[in-house]
Amino acid sequence: MESLRDIRQNIKAIKSTQQIMQTMKMISNARIRRAQQAMAAARPFATKMLEMVDDLAPQVMSLPQPEDAPETWARQLFINRSADPNKTGLLVITGDKGLAGSFNAVVLRAVMRFIREHQHQQIFVLAVGKKGRDFLARLRLKNLHIVYESVGIFPKISYAHAELLGEAVLKVFLQEKLQEVTLIYNDFKSLASQNLVEQVLLPFAPGVARQKITPAQFEFEPGLLDIFKLMVPRLVKANMYRVLLESQAANLAATTSAMDAASKNAGEIVSALGLKLNKVRQAGITNEILDIVNGAEALNN
Repeated sequence: MESLRDIRQNIKAIKSTQQIMQTMKMISNARIRRAQQAMAAARPFATKMLEMVDDLAPQVMSLPQPEDAPETWARQLFINRSADPNKTGLLVITGDKGLAGSFNAVVLRAVMRFIREHQHQQIFVLAVGKKGRDFLARLRLKNLHIVYESVGIFPKISYAHAELLGEAVLKVFLQEKLQEVTLIYNDFKSLASQNLVEQVLLPFAPGVARQKITPAQFEFEPGLLDIFKLMVPRLVKANMYRVLLESQAANLAATTSAMDAASKNAGEIVSALGLKLNKVRQAGITNEILDIVNGAEALNN
């Protein structure tokens, strides 16, 4: 049986850990409000940029394209016929730290499933977050190439991080002639839950023009392709900024929930150890009383 000293040391250690968990919960709570505000502010711009590209997509695709000539830069972003079928891209966004429940594990399981499905292709990886970068580096697969990494940027995401990531995504997609670039990350749903998102980032999948705009309705200066070349990098960077903010908010929400649950569990363990402490103490007192009584009886006899 454990001694009173051992039980008291366990209670002290668990209370110390519980205090750390409560502090982390308070820090995450303070940060998540700012993260939610930044995320909500970034959504409308990214959405409108995507709508504009959707509107221009039919006109870009209708531009003359000689059969024997390589595809234009703009057409590669929609129908990339010059892509190498043996190459694909993967953008992974995880957290930099643990203690966030299943936040990172859910993303990494999806990454492993993606790698198994594309094991016969060369996979060019863009890793954001220390947990994802370290996990992919430990795999040491011959068909896995980490071409970009960004760690230590959470929870202070800025647009500069999105610019660097957006430029890297476009560069690797066009230079390596990737078949597509798939994005895997956790999307913020609420303070209590996050959604795993796995979607094709490039090439674009243009939707049906909502307003049925025809090429004759607009004249572009200096030209359609020139405007499109200006818009696409802005679209990718704005979308990357939104995704990073979504992942950041989801990570903070997961950390808050995990620390809250861990703190409650620690409290239950402390209560259980307190009962055990009292039982051991009472057993010790009872044994001492019995020793005194037995000693008194022995003297009387």
